[in-house]
Amino acid sequence: MIAHLLRLAKGSAGLLALSAFARTLTLLCGAALLLYPAWLVGRLADDQDIPPLGTVIAVMIALAAAKGLTRYAEQLSGHTAAFALLEQLRVRLYEKLIPLAPAVTASRGSGRLLSAATRDVDRVEVFFAHTLAPVVTAVLIPAAAVVLTWSLTGPGLGGALLVIYLAAAAMLIGIGRRGGRATSTVQVRARGALAQEISDDLRGRSEITIFGAQEQRAQRVDRLGAQIGAGSRGASVLQGLRAAAGQGWQVLALLVLLLLGLPQVQDAVFGYTELLLVLALVPGTAPALAAIEALGISLPAALASAANLRELEESSPAVREPTRPAPVTTEADGAASVSFQGVRFGYPGTSREVLEGVDLHIEPGQVAAVVGVSGSGKSTLAALLTRVWDPQEGQVRLGGTDVRELSLATLREQITVVEQRPVMISGSIRENLLLGSPEATDEQVLAVCRWACLDTDIEAMPQGLDTELGTEGARLSGGQAQRLALARGYLRASPVLILDEITSAQDPLTQAEILRRMPEATSATVIMIAHRSAVLRHVHSVYEIDAGQITAAARPASGA
Repeated sequence: MIAHLLRLAKGSAGLLALSAFARTLTLLCGAALLLYPAWLVGRLADDQDIPPLGTVIAVMIALAAAKGLTRYAEQLSGHTAAFALLEQLRVRLYEKLIPLAPAVTASRGSGRLLSAATRDVDRVEVFFAHTLAPVVTAVLIPAAAVVLTWSLTGPGLGGALLVIYLAAAAMLIGIGRRGGRATSTVQVRARGALAQEISDDLRGRSEITIFGAQEQRAQRVDRLGAQIGAGSRGASVLQGLRAAAGQGWQVLALLVLLLLGLPQVQDAVFGYTELLLVLALVPGTAPALAAIEALGISLPAALASAANLRELEESSPAVREPTRPAPVTTEADGAASVSFQGVRFGYPGTSREVLEGVDLHIEPGQVAAVVGVSGSGKSTLAALLTRVWDPQEGQVRLGGTDVRELSLATLREQITVVEQRPVMISGSIRENLLLGSPEATDEQVLAVCRWACLDTDIEAMPQGLDTELGTEGARLSGGQAQRLALARGYLRASPVLILDEITSAQDPLTQAEILRRMPEATSATVIMIAHRSAVLRHVHSVYEIDAGQITAAARPASGA
C-alpha cells in the first residue's frame, strides 16, 4: 500500500523532496540551538576561551531565524504538494466512480461514498504532508548525530548512541503495531457505516417521525458510535504509551551516556566540551525521532483509508465501455426506436430472473405504456435501456443499434429518465430546470412548465422561477416535484423519454391534463411506466409485464 501511495506522489516528488530538505535544515538549526550553548558551557568547564557575548547573541539569533525560515519553507512546499495531491486524489476518485454509477455506487451507499471522498482522502493527504519528510529526517538526523558523536568521542559513546536510537525507534514502532492497522481498518468501515446511517436518517426523517422510529434509529447510531468509541479509546491508550516512550528514551539515553562518558572525561580521553555536546544531541535530535511516534498514530489510519479508496477505485463496473463505439441513429423528428429482443435478466447475487425472454419494439415517436404490479420488472426495462445493467441474454437496441455498442455518454445523452421520486438540488426552480439544459432560454423554460402543468404553481410564487426550493426541494409538494422533473425532462429534448410513475402523486384532473398536453410537449419516443393501465391516456400502445413476460394489452378508452 505504501508503494501505491508513493506512485501517486510521483508528480509532486520535487516539492516533497524540497520539504524533506527544508525539514532537515530546520531540525539541524533546532539541534544547533542546543549544541551551541552546550559547547560554550563545555569550553568554560575545560578552562577554554569562548566568543564575546555579542557574537553568542548574534549566532543564536541567526540560528533561530534560520530555523523559522526553513520551517516556513518546509510547510509551504509540503502543504503545496499535499493539497495538489489532495485535489488529484479526489479527481481520481470521482473519475473512477463515474463508470461505477449508478449500479455499483448505489449499492455502496451515498454516506459511505461521502465518507471515502472526505475523511479517507483527508487521511491519505496526512501521509503526504506529515509522513514522508518526517520519516526521511528520522533517519538522517540520528545518523548524523551518531557520526558526530563517533568523531568527537570515539566508538564507545558513538556505538552506545546508535544502539539507543535503534532501541527507541523499535520501541516507538512496536507499540501497538500488530493491532494498529486492523483497528484503523475497522474504524474506517465503522465511520463509513455511521455516515450511511446518518444519510439514511436525514433522507427518511419524515417516515421515521411518522412511524415513531426515532429510538430504534438512534440505537443503531449508538451501536456504531460505541464501536467507534471503543476503537478510539484503544488508539488513545497506544498514543499515550508512545508519548511516554518518546520522553522516556531521552531520560534513559542521558543516563547511559553520562555513565559511559564521565569516566572517560576523568581519564582525559575527551573533555567536558565533547561530553556536553553528545548529551545535547539527545534532546536536539528528539524531534526527528518524534516523527516515528507520530507515524505510529497517522500511518495505520492513512493506510486503512488508502486501502478503502483503492478497493473502491478497483471495483468492477456493472457495464463496460465498448472498444469501438458506434454512432447513434435517430429515425424520425429526433426520435429513436426502442427494441428488446429475447432479453433475459436477473439482478446479480439473486437466482430469480426478473425478465424472461422479453421481446418488445416501440416505433420512433410513439407513446407506449408499460404496466404491471410492483416488482414485475417495469423499471428494469429502463435500467437495461440506459445500461445501468446489461442483460444476461438478448439485445437491447436504440435506433437499431445494440446499446452495448454505444459509449455510455452518448447513450445517456439520448435518453432522459423522469423518476417517481425525482432528485432536487438545493437552489431555485430555474436552476433545477436547467440542470440538464443549461443553455435553454426563458421562453423554452416557461413552455415546458406549461406543458407539465407547473405554470400556475410558479405564477403563484412571489419569486417565480427564482424561488428557492430548499434542501432536496423541501418547499415543493410531491406532485409539484414530479411536475418540475417532467418539465426538466421535456426541456432536455432527448430522442427517448422514460416516465417512471410520474403521475403517481397527481390528482386525477392534473394527471389527465398532463397526458393531454404531452403530444405538444415532445416528439420523442415516450415510454410510460405505471401500475395500472386505466390511468393512462393518449398512448399508442400498452404493454403488460407479469412474471418476467411482456404482452400487448388493450389500450384504455379515451373516456375511461
